[in-house]
Amino acid sequence: MPVVPNKIKRVLLDVNVCIDIIVNRSLSPETKKELFAVFIQNKCEVFVPAFSIDTVFYILNSSMKIDKQVAKNAIQKLLKFTKLLHTTDGTIHKAFVSNFSDFEDALINSLAEIHNMDVILTNNTSDFVQSDLPVYRPVDFIALFK
Repeated sequence: MPVVPNKIKRVLLDVNVCIDIIVNRSLSPETKKELFAVFIQNKCEVFVPAFSIDTVFYILNSSMKIDKQVAKNAIQKLLKFTKLLHTTDGTIHKAFVSNFSDFEDALINSLAEIHNMDVILTNNTSDFVQSDLPVYRPVDFIALFK
């Protein structure tokens, strides 16, 4: 489905993109700056699945060995620029009956669909081949606006 960049107003970030934004893992500082510039210039609302926050914290603190307070501060900073999307009975049931092989991806997709997101940003686009929404890696999303 063709995407008209100026029609993109609601963006959902996958867990991996949240982590990448915080730790510059697969997003360079320049790319991160460009991504936020696109969000700001196009007046995009940027959302994060609320259930992802504990996963982000766990990965930052346990897997990446980032100090708890540093991880909390980084997540709080991310949340200043994003809004949380909360799961409901409907989003969970929709995820269970979807054709996604991974439940977390199914839940992210159902949140995106139910809350009328325009796109999903992830570094694992292959996880979302079942989605009816446009799905982009952050660098590909930025390229839409150039």
